[in-house]
Amino acid sequence: MSNLELLSNDDRRTNGKDVRKFNIHAARLIKGIIERSFGPQGNEKIYIDIIGEATFTKDGAAFLRKIDVQHPAAKVLIDAANTVDNEVGDGTLSVAIISAVLLEKAEEMLSSNLYPATISNGYSLGLQYSLEALNKISKNIRKFDMSFVQKVLTNAFGTKILSFPSDQSKERSIADLVFDAINTVYMNNGNTLDIDSIKIEEKLGNVDESRLIDGILIDKTIDNGNMPRVKENAAILLLDDDLEPKRTRTDAILSIKNPKNMGLFYVEENNIIKEKLQNIVDCGVDVVFSRKGIGLFAQDLLSKAGIISVRRVKENDLHWLEKATGGKIIKELNVKDIKGNLGFSGKVYEKKVNDDKMVFVEKCNSPKAVTILIRANSKMILDEYHRAIVRGITMAKRFIQNPSIVIGGGSCEAILAHYIRKKAHSISGGEQIALTKFADAIEEIPLTLARNSGMNVIDSLIKLRHNLSKEIVDEKIKWFGIDTNKRNICELDWELIEPTVVKEQILITATEVSRLLVNIDDIIIKKPLMNTHTHEDGTVHSHEGGNEKHDHYFDKLGKQQRPNHHYY
Repeated sequence: MSNLELLSNDDRRTNGKDVRKFNIHAARLIKGIIERSFGPQGNEKIYIDIIGEATFTKDGAAFLRKIDVQHPAAKVLIDAANTVDNEVGDGTLSVAIISAVLLEKAEEMLSSNLYPATISNGYSLGLQYSLEALNKISKNIRKFDMSFVQKVLTNAFGTKILSFPSDQSKERSIADLVFDAINTVYMNNGNTLDIDSIKIEEKLGNVDESRLIDGILIDKTIDNGNMPRVKENAAILLLDDDLEPKRTRTDAILSIKNPKNMGLFYVEENNIIKEKLQNIVDCGVDVVFSRKGIGLFAQDLLSKAGIISVRRVKENDLHWLEKATGGKIIKELNVKDIKGNLGFSGKVYEKKVNDDKMVFVEKCNSPKAVTILIRANSKMILDEYHRAIVRGITMAKRFIQNPSIVIGGGSCEAILAHYIRKKAHSISGGEQIALTKFADAIEEIPLTLARNSGMNVIDSLIKLRHNLSKEIVDEKIKWFGIDTNKRNICELDWELIEPTVVKEQILITATEVSRLLVNIDDIIIKKPLMNTHTHEDGTVHSHEGGNEKHDHYFDKLGKQQRPNHHYY
């Protein structure tokens, strides 16, 4: 039966060499888009979505997520970058670059009639040898010291955050804030790091005004103008109950014929609230944070008692307050529950940040949750800082779990490539060629660093290989790599470090992606049903399912939302 008889008119089939050619071309296009952003000297990208909102970033994963690609190979490559980003918080550009170069090298071998299975096996061997070499050259930290986390963060932030030529210290100050937040949470949580114990708030302002709060910052105001604006050594109540007349969940009608009974009804409602508030006052509460409503009557009584209240607090904020203050969220206002579940804060106060008033809960005793307040002069830069901080925290967590390091600057990849080439001489058959090409692909990382730093790529490659030809002398490894500041090939020291777990994830993911795409020889595409439609804001476009009711949600940060972090 022919393809015309088997497939419908809406199906389009591509097979054989054309499939691999298109896959490799898609990977090459992805690499061409993002490789100029790689490294400390990399350039920024700007993406403008269909409603005209701009994203300014040098975060490869964020930018790739913005691109609406249709080709399946490009989608696979973007998904791989997302996986690395979510798992280890770094290495997204490296994965895209190595995967694309592996596919380019595969194209060269395919044109020489090397069979795809042979290429795939060779790449699998290359991964095995590279992980062996990585295990040999990496340095395990036996006596773990948080100073290593600080070095890792400082080096990582140098490649993630926008460059400010007039004041490079701004990058380091953000890295220091993140390190202090991680160190506080790590020490107070029994030497474990929970990513969601670090809250990130952002407001327009000067970068120098960014700060770490040893507690929680609530983007709310104090309920009543008659309440105190500051409370020292405050006992804090975290409440998940109403302090206002409750409404029934279903429609209900209360029939009162006598006007006096109406007054008695309101008096009884207020008495219920008074009883709850009396329990709060008797237990010595200074501040009340409630997830639900606090009525005007309750606010007035609280202000007369000198108690601060903040209503309609987000559920996530209430959980952060629970971790920071040591209190517990209660659902019933009785004396027994209140006394045993109060939290503590050295200072609770309201302060204006930019144009908004916010409530600071700080100076907590051994807080298990803290807040990083980041300031910048535009929303786009705030978003970029936010992305970098979340990725830095993720990377720090994985590094703490697996405290092993290598030297960066492309030196690690250069050593791995040198090791694989030496191993290739012991392999017979077509796998030897694939191993050599695998080494060339890994070597693309230092070469991209050199290219983006303004160095001559050919000269850099020759000098790098020459130095590495005598890299091991008496079992001592010499780490030759790219010094992007001096624009030179030199021996690097253990100040420029990267987590080994990031390198492992990059190698594994890039190899898996390239092997997958090399082995695909048939693609059948069903023609989608496109519907042109207009949205309420006047946007006209076409896509599948456009004839059905739907909404578009544009993720300005280009990152999946996590439960306790806010991405707008």
